[in-house]
Amino acid sequence: MKNLFLTLFLSVIYFGSAQEVKIKKDQVFVDEQHWLNSDGCGMFGSSCSLSNLSGDEIIYMKYVELKGVEPITNYNKTGNVSYSEIKFLGLNVSIELQESYKKIIKILYAAKVVNPDGTLDEEKVQKLVEKYGSAFSARYNKSTNNTIIINNNQEPQRSGVNINLGR
Repeated sequence: MKNLFLTLFLSVIYFGSAQEVKIKKDQVFVDEQHWLNSDGCGMFGSSCSLSNLSGDEIIYMKYVELKGVEPITNYNKTGNVSYSEIKFLGLNVSIELQESYKKIIKILYAAKVVNPDGTLDEEKVQKLVEKYGSAFSARYNKSTNNTIIINNNQEPQRSGVNINLGR
């Protein structure tokens, strides 16, 4: 009986503390409160902009798909990698996540990167960048320029004995 009450209590806490994010008519609502404005954050959008309530764009997200960069496996038959690049405008920093736009908005809200006045909190953005980083572009956009030096100034090898007389 105690286990039942404990399970019920923990589930109420878990479901009661989860943020409900909704995107309706280019507005982002978290727990029924209008938090930010959005543009292009639909289900099939390749980019998404988040603006504060004054209309200033503060966060830009872009869907990136890299074709054939991973080994082909039973789970990844094409070798493609997809992720979202999130840029914090005005701070010149970004992170990369393999999440949907809605899940990314939940992460941004939980990290409190937007101040109540609609500006970005630089310290909290830096913590988020430190936590998530840019794992995909760092791994796949490495320079593959290899320098090969070919020395064509060598004399051809001749068979026999090489004797130099004098200078």
